[in-house]
Amino acid sequence: MAVGTKQIRISRPAQIRSRMDEFRGKKINIVLHNGNVFLGTLVAASDTEITITNMRLKEVSFLLTKINEIYFDTKG
Repeated sequence: MAVGTKQIRISRPAQIRSRMDEFRGKKINIVLHNGNVFLGTLVAASDTEITITNMRLKEVSFLLTKINEIYFDTKG
């Protein structure tokens, strides 16, 4: 039997804050309010921002107030 993937999407800042520990070390997609999308591995999170390592191995930080949605695929 084939194993599919499930996409988890979160969008409210409180929801993002409460689930950051489970995303740490995983590849996530960040969609900003302006429509830009970033892919990277979550390395740090605080009450106001999150930091990812992007595909070029550069750390990039995003304010939670600028994030429209975070999503990632998981085996389900």
